Amino acid sequence: MLYRCLFVFCVLSTFSPSFWGQRTPTPLTQPTVNQSQLGKQEGKAVKEKPPVKEGKETPKPKPKKRAPKLIEPQNEAPPAAPSIDLSSRPKFVIGITIDQMRMDYLYRYWNSFGDDGFKRIVQNGMVCADHHFGYAPTYTGPGHASIFTGTTPRFHGIIGNDWFDRRAGESVYCTFDSTHQIVGAERTGIRDGQMSPHRMHASTIGDELKFATDMKAKVIGISLKDRGAILPAGHTADAAYWFYGKDEGKFITSTYYMDELPRWASKWNKKGLANRYMKANWIPVLPREAYGDAWPDNNPYEGNFKGGERPSFPYNLKNLQEANGGFDILKATPHGNTMLVDFAVAVIENEGLGSDAVTDLLALSFSSTDYVGHQFGAHAWETMDTYVRLDMQLARLFKNIDEFVGEGEWLCWLTADHGGATVPSLAASEGLPVEYWKPGNMIESVEQSLQEKYGEGEWMLRYSNDQFFLNRPLIRSQGIALEEVQQFVRSICLETPGVLTASTSLELGGASAGVDDIMERLRMGLHSAKSGDVMVVPEPGWLNYGLTGTSHGSPFPYDTHVPCIFYGWNIQPGITYDRTHIRDIAPTISALIHSPLPNACSGRPIQAVLEHD
Repeated sequence: MLYRCLFVFCVLSTFSPSFWGQRTPTPLTQPTVNQSQLGKQEGKAVKEKPPVKEGKETPKPKPKKRAPKLIEPQNEAPPAAPSIDLSSRPKFVIGITIDQMRMDYLYRYWNSFGDDGFKRIVQNGMVCADHHFGYAPTYTGPGHASIFTGTTPRFHGIIGNDWFDRRAGESVYCTFDSTHQIVGAERTGIRDGQMSPHRMHASTIGDELKFATDMKAKVIGISLKDRGAILPAGHTADAAYWFYGKDEGKFITSTYYMDELPRWASKWNKKGLANRYMKANWIPVLPREAYGDAWPDNNPYEGNFKGGERPSFPYNLKNLQEANGGFDILKATPHGNTMLVDFAVAVIENEGLGSDAVTDLLALSFSSTDYVGHQFGAHAWETMDTYVRLDMQLARLFKNIDEFVGEGEWLCWLTADHGGATVPSLAASEGLPVEYWKPGNMIESVEQSLQEKYGEGEWMLRYSNDQFFLNRPLIRSQGIALEEVQQFVRSICLETPGVLTASTSLELGGASAGVDDIMERLRMGLHSAKSGDVMVVPEPGWLNYGLTGTSHGSPFPYDTHVPCIFYGWNIQPGITYDRTHIRDIAPTISALIHSPLPNACSGRPIQAVLEHD
C-alpha cells in the first residue's frame, strides 16, 4: 500500500508546476542565462538543492515567486538603416582618358610607379580588370565619344577619326566644322580651330549633368588633341581646350564655345611654358638599367624624330623642333602630359571647379602616350619613360584636387580610348606569326573584278578604315541588288592573304547579339548611314603601318583591353574580373552622381563599382 501511494504521489508531482521550482520555457529569441547570472539579476545568491536521501519522502518545496522577465542588456543602439539620398553628388568629377594605354602597362610598369599616382587609385579604388571596347574600329575619336556617351559608334555616329562621307563625296574629320573659327591663336582662319562636336549624334555625361542642375554645372574638356577635348565635353560644355603647337605653343578653342579666351587662359598662354619644356629636352627619368635589356634603347623597331640621328636618349628637342612641327614635337614627349596637367590645374582653380554645391565635370585626355606609342612602339624605353613620368603627373594632379576640392569630395575614373599592337616586326623577330597588312592588292582586285562582272563604272567609291564603300546609286540604277554586290566583294576579300574574315553591312545590320565576339564588335561599330558596305578584318597582330612604331584599330584584345579604374567619392576598394565594356562607364557614373543617362546610352552600370559593404 505504501509503495502504491508513493507511486501515485510521484506521478502527480511531475505534473505540478511548483514541483522542483517553476519551469519557465525560454523563448527562441532569448539567450540562455545560467543560474549564477539569474541570481545576480534577481539580487539573490543561488543555493544548490540538498541531495534527496533514500527511503525518505521528499518534502514539497514552498512555492517560489515567478522570476522576472529577463531583458537582454542593450550596450549599443542597433545600427540605423542606411539612408538613401538620391540628391547627393560629389563636388567634382574628373574623367581621365589615357590615349593608347594597354591594360598590361599597369602590370609591366607597376614596380616603377610611385605611391600617389596609378597606385593610389588602383589600391584605393575599384579596378575593372577585364575591361574591353565592345566594338571596332578602335580609334581615338570613337573611343572618346563612346566613353562619355555610354554607347558605341552604332548609335553615336563617330565611326573613326576620319571617314568617307557618302553625301559629301569626300573624307571628313570627326570634329571639323567650317562654321566655326579658331580662338586663342595669333593666326586666324586656320583649320586647327574650326571644330565642334556636331557630328556626334548622342548626349554625354556632361550634357545630362548640365540639364540635371539647371545648367549650373560647369563642364570642360581639355587635351592636346581637339577630338580628345571636344567629344568628351559634349554639346553643352562651357569650354573645350586643345593644344596648338606650330610656332605658338598655346591652348586654343573655337567660336563654338566662346568668342575669346578667358583672361586667365590668355595669361597662362603668355607664360610660354611650351618653350620652357622645349629647352628641358627629353632625358630618361630612371637609371638606364631600369628599362630592361630585352630590346635596347636604339633598335630597328622604333621610329625616329625627323632630323634625328637615332631613336635613343637623350633627345635635344630644340635641335629637332624645326623639322618636327615646331612646338608640336612636345606632343610626342612626356612634356606634353606635364604641360596638360599644368593647364588642368589652372582650369580647376580659375574656373572654381568643385568649389560649390553643384557638381562640376572635367574631361581630361592625355595624348602624348599615343604619339609616343605610334613612333616608338609598345615595348620601347621611351614608352616606359612616358608612363613613369605620367604617374608622377597624376600624383601632382590628385594632390592639387585634394587641396582645392577636398580629399574624399571628388570622384574620378581612368580609362583609355584604345590599346595598341605589339610592333609586328618586333613580334616576328621573336617568332610570332604576324606580318604587315597591305590592302593595296586587294583593293585593286576588287575594283577590277567589279568591272569584269558588272561592266565599266565607278562601282567602288572608297576604301577607308578597312571598309569598302560601294557606289549605291549606280548599283540601284543598274537594277542590281546591293546584297549581291556586297557578297561578291566579300568573296574576293576572303581570298586575299592576311584577311581573317569579312562581313557585309547587311549581314551585320541584321545580326543579333550573341554572334561571335569579333562579329559582335564589328556589329556594334557599324553605323547604318555612315559605315561602309564590306568590313575587312586582317589576321591577329597584322598591322597596316610602317615597319617601326605601332598603331591600333582592330577588334582584338591588344586594341580592346584597356584599364578602367573608379576612385574617390562613394567608391569601395576592390577588383573585379567580370567582363565590362567601355560603354558601361557612363551609366555607372550617372548612377553614382544621380544624373540622367546619356540619351543613346546602351551600356549598363557596373555592379561591382556600385555595391557597398
